Amino acid sequence: MHALSPQLLKALEYQTPIGQFYAEATYMKRRTEPGSLDFTIGDAHELPPKGFVEALQKWSVPQNEGWYGYKESLIQARTVVSSSLQERRGLAIDPEDIFMTSGTMVGLAICLKMLTEAGDEVILNLPPWLGYRRLVHLSGATPVGIPVKAETFALDLEAIAAAITERTRAIIINSPHNPTGKVFSEKTLQSLGDILSEASKTYGRPIYLISDETFSRIVFDSRLCPSPTQFYPFSFLVYGYSKTLMAPGQRVGYLALSPTMPEREQIREVISMLQSSIFGWCFPSALMQYALVDLEKINPDIEHLQYKRDWLVRELREMGYEVQPPEATFFLLVKSPWQDDEAFSRLLADHGVFVFPGTPQEIPGYFRVSLTGSENMISLALPKDQGLN
Repeated sequence: MHALSPQLLKALEYQTPIGQFYAEATYMKRRTEPGSLDFTIGDAHELPPKGFVEALQKWSVPQNEGWYGYKESLIQARTVVSSSLQERRGLAIDPEDIFMTSGTMVGLAICLKMLTEAGDEVILNLPPWLGYRRLVHLSGATPVGIPVKAETFALDLEAIAAAITERTRAIIINSPHNPTGKVFSEKTLQSLGDILSEASKTYGRPIYLISDETFSRIVFDSRLCPSPTQFYPFSFLVYGYSKTLMAPGQRVGYLALSPTMPEREQIREVISMLQSSIFGWCFPSALMQYALVDLEKINPDIEHLQYKRDWLVRELREMGYEVQPPEATFFLLVKSPWQDDEAFSRLLADHGVFVFPGTPQEIPGYFRVSLTGSENMISLALPKDQGLN
């Protein structure tokens, strides 16, 4: 048997908390069994929004013989995104500064590969999205975790400033934040931009901001959701439509340059090279790009998600759980009644209710519930929780 290459062995060294959890949590393999109530990773348990299937059907009909040939970032998709960012977010980003990707993860990987090398550091806010640490490790850099504030889930700006060193190359900001559901305010993001600007001057090279805005359209209570790219020039905006469309298996998204990004021509060239060569043919499917002209018009049913959020918060609080209503995303973070949140999650699984424990998400003492479960699932799950706290 051949030995693994040094590169593969090095990749295997990066056993993140979430990787270890998936390897050891046997109950996660049972979450899709018949009769199970799966509130773990955000798979939709209701039909996709109206217009989704119709858009795919419409654009699947070829209009010419090259319809399904190799496609890079189609200009019609980039134009649709540019118009949407202006109308929905007030962001003036030219189509040529938008690069279509197969979802958020690909956009993040491109940024990290482009910006970092061995010895660099990338700041993450804890708890992080499940894939951040592995992506940073595989880029050759080292993740540096800074916890959000315990009571409010707000960014700890003082801790971020103190963590920046001459090795800091980037910071990933996730707003709205998964798993806490926090939306970071304009004041907070402006202060963060000031910190990064000052640190960039101090160390003589830019510290880049990578803004993961996957949940920017799933915001509750008519709350504003500013983009961090508005407050700092060296910024990248990364977005994926699968959460908005409640179709996580249909991947399309984009990577966009801040309107004030310096050296944009060189950055465009590097991104294009990474997409077409180093990462293989790293573009979303032709069908998803064609269909974006219609998919972009589809909005998530915020009223329905907010109804389920309020219902669960009310019922869980009456049962004695501590829970802070999320400002956005489709996740609910609940204080575990047991100190060992993984043990409590296993207990719930024994009763057919599957949630995601906090420890592998680097927020021990909590568990996460996905609001993508159906109303029927919630009705069946709530009585099963009673008496377990």
